[in-house]
Amino acid sequence: MIGIGAGEEKPTHLDFKIKKEAKVVKVSTHLIVDKASPNGLNFFALQVNFPNKTWAHGGPQISKKGDKKPLVQAANWGGLVNRGGGSKDYKEADPTKDMALIECGIGKANTVPWKWKLNSEYILTVERGKQVNLPACMRKNVHVAERTMWEWHFTIVPAGKAGGLPSFKSLLYDAADCISSFYVWNDAGYGSTSEEQHAYWSLPTYCTDGSTEEERTQKWTRF
Repeated sequence: MIGIGAGEEKPTHLDFKIKKEAKVVKVSTHLIVDKASPNGLNFFALQVNFPNKTWAHGGPQISKKGDKKPLVQAANWGGLVNRGGGSKDYKEADPTKDMALIECGIGKANTVPWKWKLNSEYILTVERGKQVNLPACMRKNVHVAERTMWEWHFTIVPAGKAGGLPSFKSLLYDAADCISSFYVWNDAGYGSTSEEQHAYWSLPTYCTDGSTEEERTQKWTRF
């Protein structure tokens, strides 16, 4: 497994090389978080990028807001249209147009409370579901037209000694029928730093459209 965080090289993202022609419909990786900051946000995520310039990330979180507030454990699965990355994706969002490409948080927030443990192994998986027709509706106070989308399921499943702990499942919709690339990363902020956290990630496996055979990534870079 590959370490990210305290004591490792500075970049906190890992990018994995796959065949250019691959239409990826499932990605899976193992995660062990062995160190987290007692302050701010700790987020450990598998990110998938779709060929329609949208992206989604999912994983466990630990956060604390304020000295007198308790640490809160949670899980997240959500995404946006890529407008250059970082805060631009959030600040320049256009809900009417964007929800024709990607829609998440239906029926519940992208981030929800979820109990998990440090020093325990979890399997994070993103997998395509069925193609569905979503009716016209009101979302975030804007009208969204009828659209055809794909289900994209995200799960966090305890493995090894963590077996028996609760799993996490969530769903978002995207117009894209495949994944074009994927990363894993640690994120620190709102009072936490990357030097206060550490996690181990396995080399991801992936499946392509029409196949159930898992391929393992071999080449990777930090960024």
